[in-house]
Order: sequence, then C-alpha cells, then structure tokens
Amino acid sequence: MQRVRPRFIVLVIVFGALAVAGCRGDDGYCPTPSVTLDPAEIPEGDNDTAVTVVVSNPNPDNGREVLTELYADSGTFEDANALETVYSCAHDQVGEVEICVDAAYGPPLGPGPGSELIAAAWQYVRGAPTGYFVRPEDCLETSCATVVCPETKNQCPVISDFSVTPEVLTTGESATVHVVASDPDRNPAPLLTTLSATAGSFGDAHAAETTYSCDPRKGGQIEICVLASDGDDTCDQSRCVTVECPGPAPDNVCPVIRDLTATPSIIPVDERQSLIQVDAVDPDMKPDTLRTILSASAGTFDDRFASSTLFTCGAPGPAEITVRATDGDGDCDRERTITVQCPSTVADNLCPKLYVVNAIPSEIPEGQGWTEVQTRAEDFDDGPLDLVTSFYAFRGTFEDPNAENTIYTCERSGLQEVCVDAFDGACVKTLCMDVLCPQDLGQ
Repeated sequence: MQRVRPRFIVLVIVFGALAVAGCRGDDGYCPTPSVTLDPAEIPEGDNDTAVTVVVSNPNPDNGREVLTELYADSGTFEDANALETVYSCAHDQVGEVEICVDAAYGPPLGPGPGSELIAAAWQYVRGAPTGYFVRPEDCLETSCATVVCPETKNQCPVISDFSVTPEVLTTGESATVHVVASDPDRNPAPLLTTLSATAGSFGDAHAAETTYSCDPRKGGQIEICVLASDGDDTCDQSRCVTVECPGPAPDNVCPVIRDLTATPSIIPVDERQSLIQVDAVDPDMKPDTLRTILSASAGTFDDRFASSTLFTCGAPGPAEITVRATDGDGDCDRERTITVQCPSTVADNLCPKLYVVNAIPSEIPEGQGWTEVQTRAEDFDDGPLDLVTSFYAFRGTFEDPNAENTIYTCERSGLQEVCVDAFDGACVKTLCMDVLCPQDLGQ
C-alpha cells in the first residue's frame, strides 16, 4: 500500500558552516513509535481490537509536538491520530492485516533557539554532535504490527417493529409501548433494548412491552425512541415515534429523526454505494423549515441535504453515517448515527483536514451587518478530486462560499450558525461556529 506522508512546510536556509543530520531511528535523534494490538487475533463473531501507540521522544524539550498517524490496507480506526483507539476489520476481510503507525515532529509550538526564522526551518537535536540540526520532515519513523481478522464478524441487532398506542393521550391516560427486536448472532453481549423520551416515564425502559406516561408539566409532541444494542456501539440500532401529551406545549417543538437507514448496510465486494434514507419531521414546523444534513466519517453523498441519497464509500471498513436535523433553533438540533460496512476492495483515501473556522468579528457591531469568515483546510493525498471548501448557513449569504476568506452577510438578527465543509470527492469534514448578528438589521 502506497502511503502519503504528512507534509511539513520548511523554510530553506543556507549556512556555510551548518551540518545537517538526517533523522532516522538508528541515529537516536527522532521520535520512535511502537504499536500493540489487544487482541492480536480477533475472536470469531467480533470485529474490533484495541490499538495502543507508544512513542519514545529523545528531544521532549525541542518545542515540537510528536504527531502520529495509524493506517492499514483495510478496516478503519476510531481516531487514526490517537495514541489509544479501536481498529475495526472490513466486513469481508479475513486473515492478517498489517497495522502501521508513523511518528514525526510537528511544527514549532513556540520560539526556538536562535532567530524565529531559523526555528521555523531547523530544529537543534539535543545530544547530537555540535552544530547538527535536523529538518522536521526528516524525522518520520514507522512501526507495524499484524492483526488477524476472523472469518465471521458481529451481526447487528434488528428492530422489526416499534409502536406506541394511542398516539394522542388524554389526561391520566397511559400508552402501550411495543418493541420487537432481535440479534442474529447474540454476540458480543445479550441484546438490550432501552426506551427514552423527551418527557414522561416508562413502566420498564428495557421491556419488550411496557407503558408510557406523560409528564403533566410538559405537553404537545413528545419524542419516544428505542435503542437496540448488542454491546458493540457501532452496531446500535434506533427508531423513534411521536405522541401527543396533554399539558402546556413548549414554544418550539424539536425535530424528530424517526429513522435513518442504509440499503445495503453491508456493501458487497466490488461495490461501494448504499442508499441512505432519512425519515425526519418537525412537529410544529417552526421557527424555520426543517433541514437535514448528512455527514460521514469517510465517504460522500450525492446530495447530503436530501432525505434519500446515495452514499459512496471513501475507505475500506466501517463508515459512520450521521444525520443532523435542525429547525433553526440550535438548542433543538437532533442527531442520529448508523454504521455502513464498506468492503476491503474500496481504494483507501486520506480524508482532508479541516483546521479552523473563524469569524472576525464573531459579534457583529450595530450598523455593520457583515463579518469576515476564514477557514483553513488541507488534503494530504490531493485526491480523489481537488479539495473544495464550502461555507453555508441556515440564514445569510456569502460573497464567495468556496473561498478560504470571504464575507458573510446577516439575514436575521441574533445567533446564526455558520458552517464550512472540506470535501475531496470522497470525504466531507465539517466545522461550525456561532455568529451574533446585530439587532439593527434593515434599519
């Protein structure tokens, strides 16, 4: 597997008497990583192993952070840059998979020895012969270990029926909650169903059939959900419904994500797409029109704002698909996540890094109505398509939504959420922030 190494920006400086030492592990001047897996052979019926990275840093005071990145030919990591994380096999992967970690020095954390210009380009190595310096990009060390993926993987629970009757309750009346769920392999833990509601209570939150009672202090549309879990959180299944309770209704009823599905959820070998369907409602349709926004840990959508769209895998192994439903009230946003299993035949892609989103100022003064917004993103493998950044907001406009620096103009007073995506054709990364628009708009 061809790896794309992290890119470090280095200023080139020429000194007549400067000797440059390349940084390799046998020199003892660079950070040296090691990776361990527990278990190294994943049991039948399971998908995951715990990954631990340990780094030996011979120069802890050199003003540079040690950066690490995990990678494998197939499968995924919960966090490829963490020192402790979880690796999940691709659903069709059987046998040995090599897991590797790179370690390198990052950019300077602060002023270094000599001038700031020298500190940005060269880093003095403690303990090396006098006059020896190293360049950050020369310090890149790799360590690998092997995990054995089992022939059979964990199968997720299935919710075949979920109902609450009646859907409109009168004062003192209780509803009957009915749950039908199963776990095909009863692994890795016994199936557990858990009921939850935005208000009210259950006779038994874990029973297949129980009662629901309204909270007399909270009326209107109430969201009731069931979560089915087999002990593997990437396999959790959820479904929601709404009931109407008597009593005082809130000023704004939050959206409800009734269901989020992927067909197929296990994508066959030599294919890479799944149909994603979102079933979401806003019971009171205020303060603004309901909007759903899809995102993925790796991969992309034909239309991530649609209720039905195609998802395309961006990496081999499990991909988390998340939908956010918003009605314009940030305190009312709802999210749901499912896992789609992408086959090992999908070409690996390094997702873009989205570092920051800024608004200067974030509190727009009276009489202005606009602010400069900024973002910074990078795509380490420059593919599969050119990196594109896109600003968007529920309310307001952008002078150039695809620029890294642009102007956001308010449409409405008060807090407005401004977001930016970084998209490389396979992965979408998103950051959001709040901008406070002035009260004198339109005056």
